[in-house]
This record gives sequence, C-alpha cells and structure tokens, in this order.
Amino acid sequence: MSKRRVFVLNDGGHDYREAERFGEIVVCSEGIIPKNDIHRMYRLLSPHLMDADKNDLILISSLASLCSVATAIMAANHGEVHFLVFANGQYFIQDIVVD
Repeated sequence: MSKRRVFVLNDGGHDYREAERFGEIVVCSEGIIPKNDIHRMYRLLSPHLMDADKNDLILISSLASLCSVATAIMAANHGEVHFLVFANGQYFIQDIVVD
C-alpha cells in the first residue's frame, strides 16, 4: 500500500508538519472561500479527492461546509471516510464506514 495522503481542504496558514506523521500533505485550496458556495467547493475539491485512496485522510479544519463536501465525495467514492482531527494538542484518526 502506498503512503496515505492527508488532504488539507484549505490552507489556513497553520503549521501542518505534525500531521505529516500520518501521510503526505496535499493542500486542496488556498484563500477565502465563500461559506455558502457549495458548488465552488465541489469544483475545488473534486480534482484532489476523486483519485483519493479509501484510506486517505481528511484533515478537519476550515469551513464546516467545506468538510461536508469533502466527506460526501469520499463517502460516495469509497463508502468510508477517515478523518485526521486535532484536539488537545495532538492529532488522532476517526473513521466513518457507511453501511
């Protein structure tokens, strides 16, 4: 299996070096994205996530709507979604498998 990728949905200028322990960092977008422009989010994320492996991770950050679109793409393509979450000073993985 190739190394997992960690999809940073929008580069908010944070230091993601610690997240590299979980896989290669892939930045999907940068800058301001209007929180209600779901179609634009889909267009920004699709090129990155359509070829994602089912074991790749979505880093939870940025807009909730952006995370929702990324989750929908991964769930539709793989039936499961793996998240990298930062809380209490550390990263951890949480998974959702759609039955």
